Amino acid sequence: MLKAIIVDDELPARDELKFLLSKLPGITVVGEADNGPAAVGLAAQHRPDVVFLDIQMRGMSGVDTALALRTATPNSLIVFATAYDEYAIKAFEVGAIDYLLKPFDGERVAAAAERLQKYYPEDWQAAATRIDQAITTAAKPPVYKLAAEKNGKIVLVNYSDMIYAHTQTGSVTVVAETGEYCYAGTLSELQERLRGTTILRVHKSYLVHMEKVKEVIPWFKGTYWLKLPTPGGNTIEVPVGKGQIKDIKELLGLK
Repeated sequence: MLKAIIVDDELPARDELKFLLSKLPGITVVGEADNGPAAVGLAAQHRPDVVFLDIQMRGMSGVDTALALRTATPNSLIVFATAYDEYAIKAFEVGAIDYLLKPFDGERVAAAAERLQKYYPEDWQAAATRIDQAITTAAKPPVYKLAAEKNGKIVLVNYSDMIYAHTQTGSVTVVAETGEYCYAGTLSELQERLRGTTILRVHKSYLVHMEKVKEVIPWFKGTYWLKLPTPGGNTIEVPVGKGQIKDIKELLGLK
């Protein structure tokens, strides 16, 4: 019987994966965590055979958590979970390393569990070694600057200077304390690059640096607007999307 723990900062994702695993023979979930430090503590306590680990987590990232887990419980294998197919394939499809795409597919989860159950001790060690190699490759030091364009030049904008970003007619504008810039990718790509920072998606068309918010303005039918400074010394009000209201209220401590 394989012992597993599930690590994901989103409860629905943990519940879904736990349900799918509960229907499989030969594997049991002995714990779950919503952040990296808690996951390392659980792993040290239970010594799981496998950790199902979300790559994109708030705070301590999935890669950093994986590094800590490999030190705490070197015999535990790691199956990564991600909503981004391209990211998973490029970073983690190495030999025996497995990954699951969100939303989870029951047959895919079953296949991953079955493969783990068929490992001999030497296969297990070889898989652990490959995980170490993949994590080391992925754990490159971050650069807290964004390459953006202004007046035909590529400018490196400090994350700390960014106020908000918005998309309109397919283009993305980054507004920072130093001015406005054009970002070559999509808003979703920018969101992914800024994952782990306090620059968050608050609306389908806006990312906001939450540390720059000056006021939260309650609006019609339980919605909110965020008041932010602009480079010219004025302010702008950015809407909070319905799907983001709960997270933003929790982040800011609003009742």
